Amino acid sequence: MNDLIDVRELQLKRRVWAAAPPCKVYELISDVSAMAAWSPDLVSAQYDDGDGPCVGSWFTGLNRDENHDHPWQTRMRVTEAEPATAFAWTVVAGDADATRWRYSFRARDGGTLITESWQVLRLFPVMGTSRQALLELRAHNAISMATTLNALAGLFDSRPQNPATPEPTASSIYDCRLHRPVTHRSTQGGETVV
Repeated sequence: MNDLIDVRELQLKRRVWAAAPPCKVYELISDVSAMAAWSPDLVSAQYDDGDGPCVGSWFTGLNRDENHDHPWQTRMRVTEAEPATAFAWTVVAGDADATRWRYSFRARDGGTLITESWQVLRLFPVMGTSRQALLELRAHNAISMATTLNALAGLFDSRPQNPATPEPTASSIYDCRLHRPVTHRSTQGGETVV
């Protein structure tokens, strides 16, 4: 598989500015169940029972896109969870890390510069079995990342939201020190209600 392409060619970074502080953006991204509201390929995601956004936690995602005739499930392990700074995970295939997704947050101009990155760590046939297929995967992810980031930034925009795109809600705030949810909250009108 590795003779098809140098995996260093299979990485991307995209950025967007959002009118919100880094801590608020981090809360949305680390609540993986909310991400389906703005990610075009994610149908749903859920932390394992008792887990939350902490290093070593696991979650399962259900994905679908126009390149596949069926949805597929992935298992992810959180590798970085630094509130208001970064949130990252690896997609695990078998016992190996296949890809790494990372969001970083930097305060800028009264809001947050959000950087999303994707990197293939190890090739698997499901990603593509030709150089062209792997480059198409990269191109697809570039579009998907831009769509995700623009939708995320739009959540903090003062203009009315598209009614077809529901505002994400979170079921709980997870305290990494306690390893359990600590309160329930919902997002209404751009404010978090605890």
